[in-house]
Amino acid sequence: MRRLFTLVFTVLLLQGCAPLAKAVFGIDEISDYRPERVESFHAEAQRLVPCEMLVSDSTQYARMMRLSVADTDMMQHRAQPVQVLCFDGDSLCFYHISCYAQTGPISIDWNRYGSFDRFPPAPTVVPDSSGTMTLSHYADIYPALAPPDKRYTVVVFWTNVLRRVSHKTVEAVAQSIRGHEADCRVVLVCSDPFFVKHFQTQK
Repeated sequence: MRRLFTLVFTVLLLQGCAPLAKAVFGIDEISDYRPERVESFHAEAQRLVPCEMLVSDSTQYARMMRLSVADTDMMQHRAQPVQVLCFDGDSLCFYHISCYAQTGPISIDWNRYGSFDRFPPAPTVVPDSSGTMTLSHYADIYPALAPPDKRYTVVVFWTNVLRRVSHKTVEAVAQSIRGHEADCRVVLVCSDPFFVKHFQTQK
């Protein structure tokens, strides 16, 4: 699993369809889990959109990446450090990953395809056909996601490895949700413990 992640992280994030320059986007090889950094990110996000915060442990995040293991493309998508999922009830209606954001010399645009100009956002990644990308399956891993108390549940996976990119993601979500807050529950899932473990094992 570690080799798979290292390959996907290196190829897709640093050399893939949208390269992210370390100096520009602030890639940080975090060496420990710091709750205060998670809390400060949550405070920043709350100024943009009402949201909750979950912290994913290493095992949970690895389980999430292994959903529908028969679909290699979807496994690679779920290895992306920053992801946005929107569920209408139990069904996934929108999925976007950091690899498909538009990057430039000094910026990153999550709204490259205009997906976040509406709500629910317009799809950019076609989900797998295995039926595993449902809110129920994610709630099996993250019990706090269930039961949904609003029609839409928006889940944002983020990490301090890519804090600036993660913040841009929340900005895009907030833009899309504006005016629909009453129908949406936004949950941020921090994956720092997984990445700390990854970087520690590489040393």
